[in-house]
Amino acid sequence: MQFLSRFAVILAVGVALTCAAPASGQAATGAKGGVADDWSHHRLIFSNPGTAEDAVRNGWYGQWLKIVNDPRYQLQERKRSYRPMGAPGTAWKGFGGLPGWGADGENGAPGAVDPVDPKHLPRGLVKAPSTRRWLLLFERGRRPTSQRVHADWSENMGSGATAGLGVYPAKFSFTTTSANCASAATPDYVAYNTGLVGSSGQASIMAYDNLYSGCAGGGAGPSVYWAYNTNGGAVTTSVVLALDGSQLAFAQNTGGVASLVALKWAASGSESAGSPDSLSVTPAGSYLGCSAPCMTSLTFSGGANDSGSAPFYDYSSDTLYVGDDSGKLHKFTGVFNGTPTEAGSPWPVTVSAAALNGPVYDSGSGNILVGDYLLNQGSTCASVANPCGYFYAVNASSGAVVGTSHQLDYVFGIVESPVVDSAAGMAYVFVGADGEIGKPSACGSEAPCSGVFQFPVNFANGSSGTEATVGPGYSFLLAGSFDEAYLTSAPGSPSGHMYVVGDTGAANNTLYQVTIHSNVMNTASTAGPVVSENYFNGFMAAGLGVTEFENSGHDYIFLSVLSYGAPAACSSTLANGCVMGFDVTSGSISASTAPTAATTEAGGTSSIIIDNSAALAGASNIYFTPLADQLCATSGTIGGCAIQTLQSAP
Repeated sequence: MQFLSRFAVILAVGVALTCAAPASGQAATGAKGGVADDWSHHRLIFSNPGTAEDAVRNGWYGQWLKIVNDPRYQLQERKRSYRPMGAPGTAWKGFGGLPGWGADGENGAPGAVDPVDPKHLPRGLVKAPSTRRWLLLFERGRRPTSQRVHADWSENMGSGATAGLGVYPAKFSFTTTSANCASAATPDYVAYNTGLVGSSGQASIMAYDNLYSGCAGGGAGPSVYWAYNTNGGAVTTSVVLALDGSQLAFAQNTGGVASLVALKWAASGSESAGSPDSLSVTPAGSYLGCSAPCMTSLTFSGGANDSGSAPFYDYSSDTLYVGDDSGKLHKFTGVFNGTPTEAGSPWPVTVSAAALNGPVYDSGSGNILVGDYLLNQGSTCASVANPCGYFYAVNASSGAVVGTSHQLDYVFGIVESPVVDSAAGMAYVFVGADGEIGKPSACGSEAPCSGVFQFPVNFANGSSGTEATVGPGYSFLLAGSFDEAYLTSAPGSPSGHMYVVGDTGAANNTLYQVTIHSNVMNTASTAGPVVSENYFNGFMAAGLGVTEFENSGHDYIFLSVLSYGAPAACSSTLANGCVMGFDVTSGSISASTAPTAATTEAGGTSSIIIDNSAALAGASNIYFTPLADQLCATSGTIGGCAIQTLQSAP
């Protein structure tokens, strides 16, 4: 997204009948209680797969077993719940989760689970309780009211530093039952890419610990956990975390050429954003045994840059997929647990002549789902020699492009990665200008709409999908997010809502609700409140991303808008964007729906990462960076800020 930058468990313990250990040591390591949250967990999600009994009755037990043993499903359930089912000291006989989970309900010894042999089904079947029925919630605090609020902390990462538009920080929590401060052996941390070229005086990536106001000294702001200059490169897309949180991987651009970096971090001595530890490159063959901090770097074959494709990591196979600006999809193996290597022929696979967004790997279908977009903002997808705005499915085993959609966007293309529901077998694609130039759009004229498209994960060539329009279109549209009702509805046939910020054309950005009923998306949408009066020649009306989290019985969504206006709770000067939260527990919105709270942020913000709901003061938060420099309050200086603020008061 080069042109974009210029604007700047486990509940599965109660439902999984585990028959096999995860395929890699990395998955087993992640069983120690931690929760990784990065961009990829907001793009691959799982609606309720139901119980084993449901799966047997409906004839899809094999697929169900694959879902509930997927580390990403288990992490999703852990993140959305207080603790695994069962009181401390209670073993849940007949159910399994990740290896290592057992009698203590949190970090049991390996082998403490009790798998059920599928050959005994259904006669020997143990009926699993409904996933959410056992959810233990905190009832902490009151429902927030709309107000202007300030960040818990805001730390200066350097002049011009920002994670970037559509880019997520990455958060690692070492347990779901407590919030770990700097005094812990393994404190929780949040990692931010700075978007700046690393040097001896500027970190390219860094992390903070002592995050929470309930930590000793936490009210004064966090501590720098580590800060690195990763060999003079710039990290401009989202990073991914290893399952145990001890490593990161990211695409890095150096002199217009992209490389994949795998990094082992170590707690900092005296590093800071302006005085990072400069890491040299360890050969890939020595990376597995190197002592942290250390990194290895593999230049993308073909020598292309990567402006907008965040890497996607598959925990089970230790494999990573990432796109580049030339339309090639790369595959790397042995990333965290072996020898990092770029796969050879047929990889990298030429998917498009345009740049690729971040790929999403769906283990259910075995497909990698990805879209393409336009780098040169002076053109459109319909006017270049090789048109863009298409959605693709690539077989992860063979590298074959097995599905190419009808052209979905003719202006800037599909700049955001899809949201994939692996349990329901559906993918959702976000476009700012639907259709093909000169042809009627879903709005009934040549003028485009903003739209959300639904596709099966194994869609055929030429598919058009099902579209729900979300207002007039022109500029780019970032991803929406599902509500709790969708995630907890009938297994295999989810019903609920997706929330997305639409109206990317000559109109004010508006929050829309898109309804899904029995796994079928309605073509109509419900317009909610105007969230930004930001029309500027159509372009600045970009629809930014939405992040959802259920906490204490309330279903919250959080979103950001760019400059040119904001709700009353934010300053409405032209230089300011806004972050706001909405309570969508009721399942309905209207033009009069008010934000729970909001805060002014320079130029809008990056995408938003959300804490778990651990019981410590200040431990339910959101994390982001503004897109422009501002006063970083806890640092007391002006620059690019790393920000944390409470979920209940964004």
